[in-house]
Amino acid sequence: MKSKWWMVGIAVAFIASIGVGRISIAEEGETKTAAAATPPGSESAAPAAAPAPSTASGQVPAPSPATPVATAPASFPETVWIDDDLPPGAQTEGTWVWDTSTVASGAKSHGHASAKGLQSHGYTAQPQTLPTGSMLTQQVWLDPNDPPKGIMLRLKLASGDQVGVYWEGEQEVFNPGEQEEVWYYGLLPELGKWTSLEVLTEDLGIEEESVTGVSFVTFDGRALWDKTTLAPAPPATELESFPEIPETQAAPAAKPRGLEQQ
Repeated sequence: MKSKWWMVGIAVAFIASIGVGRISIAEEGETKTAAAATPPGSESAAPAAAPAPSTASGQVPAPSPATPVATAPASFPETVWIDDDLPPGAQTEGTWVWDTSTVASGAKSHGHASAKGLQSHGYTAQPQTLPTGSMLTQQVWLDPNDPPKGIMLRLKLASGDQVGVYWEGEQEVFNPGEQEEVWYYGLLPELGKWTSLEVLTEDLGIEEESVTGVSFVTFDGRALWDKTTLAPAPPATELESFPEIPETQAAPAAKPRGLEQQ
C-alpha cells in the first residue's frame, strides 16, 4: 500500500508541473504579442499633422500670393543743369548759338548752325551724380522750316564712357558702331512746338553714375534746346520708358550701339 501511494504522489506532481509550464508559456506568449502591437518609443511620437483644407472639388487650394510692397518714389531736389547759362566753370565744345526769339524757359535757348549730316555742340563741367530713380528732362524745339531727321542727347560719364539716347523720324539716320552705348527712344517730337523729352536714367543703366558733360546732336536741319533738368522720376504708371516703335517705322536694332561720324 505504501508503494502504491508513493507512485500516485509522483504522478500528481508530474501533472501539476506540466500544467504550471503550460500556463507560464501562455502568459509569456500574451506578453510578447502585446509588446509587438505597441512599438518601442511610440508613446513619445508626435501626433499626426492635421489634413490640409480642401475645396468643394476635393483639391487642396494654392497658397495666396504675397502682397507686393509699394516702393516709395525717389526724393531729392530738382537740379537745373542749363537754363540761359552754362554750369559754372563749364568748357564748351563746338559752336554755341544762343537764340532769344524762340524760348521755352528764361530768356534764351541754344543750338548750333543748321547743316547737313551730323552736327553737335556741348559742354564739360563738374560731375553731376544721377541718383537712383532720377529722370533727365530736356526741352527741345524743331524748326518746321528746316526740320532735322534725328536728334540725340549724348552724356559723358566720369568713367570716360558715353551714353546716347536719340529720336528720329521714319528714316533711320543714326548708324552707330560698337564702341558706345546709344539707345533709340522714340519718334521725333512735333515740329515748331516746345517739347519736354523725358529720359529715365534707369533705362540707360547709369543710375548712381556721374555725368561730366552733355552734347546736343542733330542730323540735318535745325533744333533749339532750352532748360535741362534732373529730377525724381514720376511713378511708372505716369511715364512710358522706351516707347513702342510704330509699325510704319523700321525698328533699329534694340541693343547698345556706338555713334560714328556719318
